[in-house]
Amino acid sequence: MKRRKFFASAAAVPALNRLMAQQGPPGVARAPQELPKLEIFGADAIAAMVPRYFNASQFAALSRLAEILVPTPENGVGAKEANAAAFLDFLIGKSPVDRQQVYLKGLDALNLEARKQFQKTFDQVAEAQAVIVMEPLRKPWTYEPSPDPLTRFLHTAKADVRMATQNSKEFSALNTGNSRRFGGVGLYWYPLN
Repeated sequence: MKRRKFFASAAAVPALNRLMAQQGPPGVARAPQELPKLEIFGADAIAAMVPRYFNASQFAALSRLAEILVPTPENGVGAKEANAAAFLDFLIGKSPVDRQQVYLKGLDALNLEARKQFQKTFDQVAEAQAVIVMEPLRKPWTYEPSPDPLTRFLHTAKADVRMATQNSKEFSALNTGNSRRFGGVGLYWYPLN
């Protein structure tokens, strides 16, 4: 016996002893244990998303903004179905500090403006009122970012929400029929089977 094989078999002896002790005394039959039958669900079907980076007020405002910026078309996928706000909560939480500040200051400014004009947070205002609060979005785009936190945030969020929606699994599945070929926007990758 070579030295390697000796040490490998010597290392297996304690594990074998523990397994034999679990079996019980020899000659005594053990009653078979019935395994519980568990239903298996995807995590998204059971759990509600809990914001990890934004506070509840900021996340509610971001969700409402996303639904307004990318509404659900007939037989289509909008920001709500694509869970764009949840994705952005994750993404911004892992982003550089300056990008995080754009979102934090912008969401706070969005809620503040809604309170100032309508005495409600942004997620509670009617759509016509939300359009009034989002008026800075109508300002023309410039190369230099706006010094106004609300305007800067709205321009940034508009692009991010659209990108998050178009690159979601739900959007890709609807537009490509769940095939792996390049179709639709085509930036969502399905796992290899």
